[in-house]
Amino acid sequence: MTRALRNFLKSRQSADGYFESRLSDSAISTSVACVALEMADAQKYANEIASARKWLLENADSEGLYGDSPESPPNLTATFLAYVTLSRDETCRTKSRRAEVWLRQRFGDFSFPAVRRGLLAEYGKDLTFSVPLLALATTAGFFPDAPKAWRQMPPFPLEVVLLPENLFKYLNLPVVSYAIPALISVGLAQWNHTRHGIFRTLRGLARRKALRVLEAKQPADGGFLEASPLTGFCLLCLVAAGQGEHPTTTRAADFLVKTQRKNGSWPIDVDLRQWVTSLALAALAPGLGEEEKRRYREMLRNSQTRNVHPFTRSAPGGWGWTTHSGSVPDADDTSAALVALHALGEEVSETVTAGIGWLLDLQNADGGIPTFCRGWGKLPFDRSCPDISAHAFRAMSVYEKGLDAPLKKRVARSKVRILRYLEQVQREDGAFLPLWFGDQETASQEAPVYGSAVVLANLHGVDAPFLEKTRRFLLSAQHETGGWGSWPGERDYVAVTARCVTALAPYSEAFSSVRRAKTFLRPFAENPETIPPEPFGLYFAHLWYSEELYAPIFLGNVFGEEGGRDDG
Repeated sequence: MTRALRNFLKSRQSADGYFESRLSDSAISTSVACVALEMADAQKYANEIASARKWLLENADSEGLYGDSPESPPNLTATFLAYVTLSRDETCRTKSRRAEVWLRQRFGDFSFPAVRRGLLAEYGKDLTFSVPLLALATTAGFFPDAPKAWRQMPPFPLEVVLLPENLFKYLNLPVVSYAIPALISVGLAQWNHTRHGIFRTLRGLARRKALRVLEAKQPADGGFLEASPLTGFCLLCLVAAGQGEHPTTTRAADFLVKTQRKNGSWPIDVDLRQWVTSLALAALAPGLGEEEKRRYREMLRNSQTRNVHPFTRSAPGGWGWTTHSGSVPDADDTSAALVALHALGEEVSETVTAGIGWLLDLQNADGGIPTFCRGWGKLPFDRSCPDISAHAFRAMSVYEKGLDAPLKKRVARSKVRILRYLEQVQREDGAFLPLWFGDQETASQEAPVYGSAVVLANLHGVDAPFLEKTRRFLLSAQHETGGWGSWPGERDYVAVTARCVTALAPYSEAFSSVRRAKTFLRPFAENPETIPPEPFGLYFAHLWYSEELYAPIFLGNVFGEEGGRDDG
């Protein structure tokens, strides 16, 4: 690894050993948090509200519109939320006229039916984001007839909280537990504005229990899943439900105040501290001393979940994306932690077997590995995806020889199923589409190059004929510059190019391509501060973000002592 890269990564390391994630500012998070605080107490949070509006005004694009991050192209959701936020102040409303004109062209008009139609078309059958958007605009007074708007909104089934939560896993619906905070909060607000009918009666019966469940699912710091948008949606809906003084509401507001950045914005999540730490340690491991490795192994072991998770009922043994209390275990972070532990010298241990067991229990019926939970594969939470499946394959493989016979047998069966799944979902051109990464600048918003690079890198050494097609796809997608983007001919991404080099470096037929790519990447490896923001990270419901440490970590794998083979 170049000295500049190592120094850059070390400069982002905190005293406790973790690497400090820096997610991009988010117009969506900033808008939702601003409206939520204003609904909670406009006078008390006047400074935070003014600072957020100032950030929004200063970060519109040249057309007066908004993308998810300052580096993102404009989209309907970010522009709509920013306009709703700014339109509550007359001066800010005047300054956002161009956004108003653009939105009227998209919706037709600002009536509730027109906006509902536009947002439902944007998100399709998945109501988990479109309905909270409608709830925010309604609570903020955007629609003249708010009571009618609440009645015309697609209902959220608040009464689901009357069911025992343990029943979800037997119905193959654990994904419901991830949506419960929003489901409860929006459902309570809808109940509060519904005057009659069987649904009001049912939800009235569920109301008190729903509040108890919501309070139990709130982390100590007040942030649901450590995400500002979700926390903001819950806060403003609780206010709309007449629960402005409830302790859950107060804690949610405190979380938003505490996590607002000095420039007035909020990121999409607090951070990805655990995730980037696992990736960074895997990249840095070859240059670490034995005492350092021991210390980092202990640190990673201590961040593994030891009990059933209180918010999602997830089994113990996994790792989440951050060290904050609102994080929940997921497959990619669990795989990353296991790979990092192996790079740091961890042998088969209780920590390792618990992590592998957690991944095995997550495997879907189609053979793939989902992000958070088994399920029907209908939502991002429970849908199998190639890059995460391949990452889990590698995490299990590096320890396979040392496992006891029963666990080794389970791993062998699981790996066969993963390979079958990958072969089934591979595209005709040999590419794989990742679920949580994409390209915001393309019409499809897909990132086949990134997904293919991750799959190929994590399956290095596997004798599977379908991987030859993946290698050919990656080689054909390289640009004349030596870099790669999400599609042939699109812009170069430093992080994506580094991933491609890691994937292709072991193969002799890729020698010239790898050499050209390293020539392209070397200036960034020598001067990491010059790496531009690259918003190819994709959060729930197509919310884009960039992460400052992605490219330096992936470059570290390219220019590391092991020739780029240890990519995390």
